[in-house]
Amino acid sequence: MKKEMIRIMTIASRVLATHGLQATTIDTISSHCQIKKREFYTYFESKEALIRDILAEWISKSGKHLRMIPSFSFNAVIELQTYFTFIEDTLAMLTPTVIAELQNDYTEQWLRLSYFRDSEIFPFVVRNIERGLSENIYKPDIDKFLLTRLYYYQVQAVYHDNSLLHEMHRIFIHGIVNSKGLHFT
Repeated sequence: MKKEMIRIMTIASRVLATHGLQATTIDTISSHCQIKKREFYTYFESKEALIRDILAEWISKSGKHLRMIPSFSFNAVIELQTYFTFIEDTLAMLTPTVIAELQNDYTEQWLRLSYFRDSEIFPFVVRNIERGLSENIYKPDIDKFLLTRLYYYQVQAVYHDNSLLHEMHRIFIHGIVNSKGLHFT
């Protein structure tokens, strides 16, 4: 991907998160990027294409990050905390307004995001719970699939109020660790 294209996507993602997808025009994006509108069109055919590319880049980076976390995490608790920090930073860009607009107006992109959640994020959470159980730092009687579904519903609630995300993550992790795992939190 071209350097200028990445720069435009980075700036545009901040503008879109601040103003919303519908309220942000190509003129606004071009102005923030300090480029002419016609230069925007040399990189993206439309605002929809820009949003598609931003989301595709985010999904790609997030997938790589999810695959790397286990290899550099000392244990399952550290792995989950690293993942939670990553998600909290990421969801700062996915404001409730942006989420609603993706669901209503950019259905294809919403489906891509949902597919990533179902095919990458939730299996990651299941594997993390399995790891924590094998390391004897998670409670032995937990149901990994039930907890993953519970996490899913908590994340759904956060889509509408991401100020709760950090607290939700803290409660989730304290609900699954045993006394041995507690000192890693």
